[in-house]
Amino acid sequence: MSSVRTAWSRGEKVGAGVIFALALTLRLLHLREISLHDPFFEFPTTDARLYHQWAIEIAAGGWLGEGAFVRAPLYAYFLGLLYVVFGSGAVVAMIANNLIGALSCVLIVAVGRRLFDRRVALIAGALYAADSMSIFYSGMLVTANLLVPLVLLLVLAALRAHESPRAARWFGAGVALGLCALGRQALLLFTPFLLVWPALSRHSSASRRAVWGALLLAGAAAVILPVSLRNYAVADEFTLVNAGGGISLYAGNHPHAKGSYGMPRRYSRVIADAPVERRQLFAEVAEQVSGRKLRPSEISAFWARETFEYISTRPGQWLRHEIRKFGLFWNAAELWDERSPTAERAFSWVRRIPLIGFGVAAPLALLGMSLAAREWRRLYLLYAVVAVHLAESLIFSVLSRDRISAVPVLILFASAAACWLWDRVRSRRVRAFATGLVGIGIAVWLVHLPLSRENLAMAYYRLGDRFARLEQWDAAIEYFGRSLNRDPGAVSTWSNLALAFEARGDSQQDAVHTWLRVLDLSRRQEFHLHSERAEQHLRDLGVVPLVAPPGGH
Repeated sequence: MSSVRTAWSRGEKVGAGVIFALALTLRLLHLREISLHDPFFEFPTTDARLYHQWAIEIAAGGWLGEGAFVRAPLYAYFLGLLYVVFGSGAVVAMIANNLIGALSCVLIVAVGRRLFDRRVALIAGALYAADSMSIFYSGMLVTANLLVPLVLLLVLAALRAHESPRAARWFGAGVALGLCALGRQALLLFTPFLLVWPALSRHSSASRRAVWGALLLAGAAAVILPVSLRNYAVADEFTLVNAGGGISLYAGNHPHAKGSYGMPRRYSRVIADAPVERRQLFAEVAEQVSGRKLRPSEISAFWARETFEYISTRPGQWLRHEIRKFGLFWNAAELWDERSPTAERAFSWVRRIPLIGFGVAAPLALLGMSLAAREWRRLYLLYAVVAVHLAESLIFSVLSRDRISAVPVLILFASAAACWLWDRVRSRRVRAFATGLVGIGIAVWLVHLPLSRENLAMAYYRLGDRFARLEQWDAAIEYFGRSLNRDPGAVSTWSNLALAFEARGDSQQDAVHTWLRVLDLSRRQEFHLHSERAEQHLRDLGVVPLVAPPGGH
């Protein structure tokens, strides 16, 4: 049981302070490690570079920008403000991420002490302080760093408005909702949950609930409407926040979808990991089919129609994909689209120590959610956070960086389950404790089902590419080799390995053998550009390549 508590005790303040210090220390140590060892620190992903460049333009005075937003703008403007105050360095942004991550732990404590008790709250805060993926994302320029505390602030704001209804509080909850939407438009899915919530109260009239709902919507509109008007002013088209939902919808719902964000098979896997090229390709296809130049919102609408056509013509297949998405949402696997948390663990000893992973938190969280089901009215907002993120995954696709903003709530449920088990041990309630362990065992088995296979070949390829840009040839050769061990038919990887051997200077014989392999594979796979490239490099190395037989084999 818990009651509404406003004043923090001395023990809670000390505990929260220790948790904040622990979280910040782990994240700063991780930042130091990746600055020394991780090639993505010097050459970040395309998404990170886009946010960084966008923030620099904002800091330089380009606050209005050009065209309708194609990405959620909040994180870019947050970075832009940071750059105005502290200078435009990516390290500044990462330090801010570290501070935000540590603050999120305190917010978890704040939510936990209101809805559970001090013990659950402090344990949950400590668990998130040591959460592996939170630490991983703290060293990247991704919106997830900002959305975690915003979702927690939305929960706190809505709790305060519900506990003591005032106009300012319901309006403030709406503002928090609007900020979440500017960070990720799909989080507008919170709106119906928040509007329905007052109706669950037996102590308010319908008219008062209507007023609270209106104030909530007004607060959200106060934040979102300026962005919508800006989009209309600069692009002459109405776009609520950003025009990209249709593309994301199709990327997660097409005949070859696997639950995560992915391209149809007819498009290159490399394109799937290049956000700019990916968006350009989607735009080109939409314009070719439509026969005219399309605005961003029209491109999004085109792919939304393609999605609905796929669902209507193949409902059985789509339903199977939805079941898979449901499983992936609860699965221990961390699905990524640009950087592999598994492959990059080697660059930070912090992430190699025993930390909390989703595979640990999710089974306990499932037990905690089951145990607390009878108190769902009191814990309504926590269940709503999980439901919104699950719904987003089912509508679009499952990605670790989108799921991370639900992890603090899952950790709260996990902490409550751990405390429940401990209490059963202390009170010697063996049967209840054994039942709980059985439940956890089943959940562990379900969460660790092999529903997806991580594409480490692509992860190692991308690391090899980054090391090559740094001219660290030994490391580049090592990671290209690791990639080829998993995907020996990848012509592009063989080609880059050959270039790395050439660049190292003392491996010309290795370069010749590798170019010959590129030539053979490219002829077999009819990749003419690769074969011409291999022939040219072999000639430069003093080797006359054999003429391909008729038919290219």
